[in-house]
Amino acid sequence: MPLFQATAPEDRWLVDYGHIEQMVREVTETVTKRRQFSVGTVQHALLTNKLRTSIPQAEKHVEDLISRLDSWELRDLTAAESERRLRLCEKFQSAIKKAHMDINERKFRSIGPAESAASGWGVEDDTVDTDGLTTDELRQKQQHIRQDQESGLEALSQVVTQQKRIATAIGSEVEAQNDIIDEIAERTDNTQNQLVDETHQISTVTQTTRTWPYWLVIALLFMAIVIVALW
Repeated sequence: MPLFQATAPEDRWLVDYGHIEQMVREVTETVTKRRQFSVGTVQHALLTNKLRTSIPQAEKHVEDLISRLDSWELRDLTAAESERRLRLCEKFQSAIKKAHMDINERKFRSIGPAESAASGWGVEDDTVDTDGLTTDELRQKQQHIRQDQESGLEALSQVVTQQKRIATAIGSEVEAQNDIIDEIAERTDNTQNQLVDETHQISTVTQTTRTWPYWLVIALLFMAIVIVALW
């Protein structure tokens, strides 16, 4: 039995549902992959930054998908079909909410709530109780967080630099291989030209070798005619 019942050829809702399903799946996979790295590593920071963009986008698309259930576009849907599609969208919302909870839980457990709120890597900006902290202490915490972020950016810069070096080395190797190929092609052309010249010379010699008996007979006949005439 199919999961959906398309009510009209112009029903784009199902197509958009498939795209959003893929988007939510990618969010879940990114959260799972993010768990494999420790807080403070470049990989963890990159995946967190990716989630900061993908989670809000997924939330907005799911909300739009739900709002379209009451639109004129889907006016022919039965109540049961509309309810079933709503439940499927709510599963998306539940998966996104779990992704939020997972990120926030790991963030608070790893670096504490105060640093989590001040850090720019979190998915959400959480309100932190700063009672009991002096201005100097807050400034020190912010400076520490800024240093951590700078360290992460520096590590990311090193990775990008290393990738650039690798790309440059690959480019140099490709150019060297191209030079070798050009040299081989040039030698091949020279060899082919030599073969053509040798073949031409062989043909000339072969032709000369075949005609010399005829010239010998002609010379003998000429000598015989001269002798007869003098006799």
